[in-house]
Amino acid sequence: MPVTRPREWPNKAREARDRAAEEAQRGIHALEPLVHNGRQFTQAEALRRQAIALNALQKIARFMESVGAETRPE
Repeated sequence: MPVTRPREWPNKAREARDRAAEEAQRGIHALEPLVHNGRQFTQAEALRRQAIALNALQKIARFMESVGAETRPE
């Protein structure tokens, strides 16, 4: 069976996808050392990294909603 190529994303959706992916990377970069690193962080630094990740997640949700993703209010 031949593989179907993915369709091109509309420009607006492509930009939202790409920016959401960049924010995901930012959140991962902030949290990964807290989980996978043996080094200890001060409470302030751990909280700063958690805040960066939360902010990145909020931006991801907004980017996706801007191109039609339906989210449930929590």
